[in-house]
Formats: sequence, C-alpha cells, structure tokens
Amino acid sequence: MHGLNLGRRFYDTGYASMHNCQREMHLPYASGRAIIASMQKERTKDVLARLIEASGKRPTEVARESGVAQSTLSRILQGKIESPTDRQVQKLAEYFGVTTDQLRGRQPVELADLFSLRTHDLPKSKDVAPAPQAIGLCPEISWVQAGAWTEVCHVERDPEAITWHPRPAGASEQTFVLRVVGESMAPEYLPGTLIYVDPERAPENGKDVVAVMTETGEATFKRLIEEPGHGRMLKALNPAWHEPYIKINGNCRVVGVVVADMRLR
Repeated sequence: MHGLNLGRRFYDTGYASMHNCQREMHLPYASGRAIIASMQKERTKDVLARLIEASGKRPTEVARESGVAQSTLSRILQGKIESPTDRQVQKLAEYFGVTTDQLRGRQPVELADLFSLRTHDLPKSKDVAPAPQAIGLCPEISWVQAGAWTEVCHVERDPEAITWHPRPAGASEQTFVLRVVGESMAPEYLPGTLIYVDPERAPENGKDVVAVMTETGEATFKRLIEEPGHGRMLKALNPAWHEPYIKINGNCRVVGVVVADMRLR
C-alpha cells in the first residue's frame, strides 16, 4: 500500500520525477528505490508492450531497428530489467516517437500516439521527422449509413453505441470510417481494412472515393478517374474485377475522399 500511496501522491502533486517525490516525502533511499522500481517495472514493460503491439512489429524487428539488444528487450518485456538504463530507454523512445517519460510510465501515451505507429512508417534514424499525430475522433459507420451520410452526419449519435477511431491529422471533423468489404479494390485495400473518408475533401482525379449510386442508394468504394474524351469514371483497382469501370453520368454522387487507411492485424 505504501507504493500505491506514493504513486497517487506523485501524480496528484505533479512532481517532476519520482526521485523528487521520494525526497519530498523524506523516504529512505532504499525504500524509495524499491517503490520506484516496483512501479516502473510494470509500467515500463506494459507501455513498451503496447507500443510494440500498436506498431505491428515483432519484438525482434524492434530490437534490430532500434539498436537495442534483443536479449535486453526481452528482459524488459518480461520484467526482468526493473529499471532500464537511460540509453536503452532513449533508443526505444526515439524509435517509437514518444518521450522517455512516456516510455517509463511517468506521462500517458495518448491513443493518437499509438494510432500514428500504424498509419505511418516508424522513423529509423534521427534524420527522419516524426509523423503527424492524429487529433480528435471519428465514428465507424456501416455502408448503409454511408449511403445517407449527408443526411445523418449531423444527427445526434450515441457515443457508446459507436466505435470511435482517432482522426488523422488534416482530416475534417466530418470524417468517418468504413470497413472495406469485397475484393474490388484489392490488392491495395483488402477486406477488413479501415478507410477514413473526409466529405469536405475535394474529389480530384486519381483520388480514392466513396460514392453513392443515386438509383439504389448503395455506397461504393472506387478510384476517381478523369480521361480526356471519356469524362469521369469510377475504377475498381482489382485487375480481375468483372466490371472495372463505372461511368459517371449523373448516376452517382461522391460522398467523400479517402484520406487514410489502416489495416488491422
């Protein structure tokens, strides 16, 4: 209970570090180190495990690309290294694009930080800038709802009945998420891939869009193509698709442009 109370007082009082908290509480050095180590043991390994899972990488890949020995990484994940060295933490923090305090559990890792690990390539050197982070949330809706999105987008929705995803940087507040079904956009978009659709983004030639067929009200996911002499068309990316092109002649309206995608593993 002593460690739990110290941890609560640490976060409530906002000390710059656990060590400062230890000194302010007038704890013996050995007792303070034991409490700090016990808290960091769970927090560091758990934070690291979440980051690895969110990145979609194997621990062996993380070890190789971050420059941390595989045996060291395994021992941290197993909790055998209670307090990793500053050098070890720094390498892993730089690799995942988080701060050392976040990796040690002293500061929270936001959901947007975890999301950015999947939607952008992880930096492999100090010369690569961290990717933009997601801001806000957007709802995952059904394809039936997508067909009437302009009517339902402003309707009050029950947050607890909807799956929410972090909104990519630069996407509007009206952005929504769809889960790809079917093979028409394979191999670039496999079934189960999440696509982020922004209704406020202008549909341009070569952009992947979600459109609604006016006769049936069904939503479809295709690439917008403009060919000289042929006008605008919707194209299925699957080269084996039976009807690769849909000519746009007033038979559909574009609901939004795909601004990001995420493939769940």
